[in-house]
Amino acid sequence: MKLFKWTAQPFLPSARKVSTHFIAEEWARAGHETHIATVGLSWLSKLKQDAVYRALAKRQKNRFLEIEPRLHAGAYIPPLHAFSSRNRVLNLLNRPLFRIYGGYIPGFLRPALTSADAVFFEPGTCLSFFHSARRLNPDAVFVYIKRDWLTTIGAAPYLQELERRILPEFDLVITPSSSIAAMTSQSCRTEILPQAIDKAAFDLSAPSPYEAGTRNAVSVGNMLFDEAAVRALAAADRSVTYHVFGATCAGDLPDNIVVHGEKPFRELVPYIRHADFGIAPYRMRKEDAYLAETSLKFLQYAYCRLPVLTPDLIPDKRGNLVGYSLDGELDWPGKVAAALAMAKSESFGADILGWDEVAAGILDRAVAVAEKTAA
Repeated sequence: MKLFKWTAQPFLPSARKVSTHFIAEEWARAGHETHIATVGLSWLSKLKQDAVYRALAKRQKNRFLEIEPRLHAGAYIPPLHAFSSRNRVLNLLNRPLFRIYGGYIPGFLRPALTSADAVFFEPGTCLSFFHSARRLNPDAVFVYIKRDWLTTIGAAPYLQELERRILPEFDLVITPSSSIAAMTSQSCRTEILPQAIDKAAFDLSAPSPYEAGTRNAVSVGNMLFDEAAVRALAAADRSVTYHVFGATCAGDLPDNIVVHGEKPFRELVPYIRHADFGIAPYRMRKEDAYLAETSLKFLQYAYCRLPVLTPDLIPDKRGNLVGYSLDGELDWPGKVAAALAMAKSESFGADILGWDEVAAGILDRAVAVAEKTAA
């Protein structure tokens, strides 16, 4: 098959890998010609993501680069792009920009898009290209891989309204979340497919990056990152060092918080595998509890048999969570002690899928929809 996927996640060796990267790699390894278009970038990106911008501009700017056999990644980088903001005025100004931005598909994307058998979208800025892509390739199966509420990821009101309008136009929605599925199934065909992990990477024998005799916790990712909770945990037990990957912290930090920044996935794995416990410090609302089913870190921690400290709004589906209150937690030392005291167990990682299984499952469902439509 020929596959085309819109994403906001850049394909760079230095970047932390998320589901988009793993799935695309598995499609290519299975023999499918796969093109990934990264959007949500422009010259403006230099102000906020200078390193990412420079890396993409060097090799992928407005062209595709074959980064593995049959896997082509390209970055659409015009002078200006539409973006989501927490600022109401900026979101109002962005409304016409989203329509202009998504209304034009550059020439380097068109051959792969028009020849694709299936076109995949993710939540966020990608959705602005839906109608333009459909006009270019009306015969392809259009699939929405929806792993987040748009409100949770801070998508602009325009994108939230657009999503509601176009949901019935998708041939298929695939989500790992039962709560998201309950909403989308009212508008179009929806399939639930769990998240996965790179089991081979975690199964490799790798030395611990931690000094012998020390106690260490690991935090992965920046989505809804709650710096205040990490500082509270660090203050509660100074004998534990907290290793933060992906997120940033402002101001002076205590000695037992180490911010590593973004790291390639293979460098990150030993930090997870050899940690005493994981943390998932979400600054969340009740409606964000779907993250229990969609967040990769929960699966990665569980596969590595780790206890996990996280807000008590997250349901404990694998028996390895220690919940703390977001509303004035009074016993941070007790929460850390509970995580350290919990025995690591293989049962935490029961039934976790590999990315080869999930990638194949997505295509199986897309093909089934195509065959049903053709019939």
